[in-house]
Amino acid sequence: MKIQDVTPEYVKALAAEGYKLDAHQVVGAKIMGVTPEFIQKAKSHGFTNLTIEKLIQLKNADIF
Repeated sequence: MKIQDVTPEYVKALAAEGYKLDAHQVVGAKIMGVTPEFIQKAKSHGFTNLTIEKLIQLKNADIF
């Protein structure tokens, strides 16, 4: 996790957005650039209740 710059603050920020993730999911989200800000942006566009995998796909599609 350290190599990917996954910090306790990042994990807490994802948890604050409603995502309780395992280590693999957290690292995947970090690598793909899923941030709490991105999650908020997705939610503001009506993308709610998405899994972390769906958020990663949305980020990878570069829609926002």
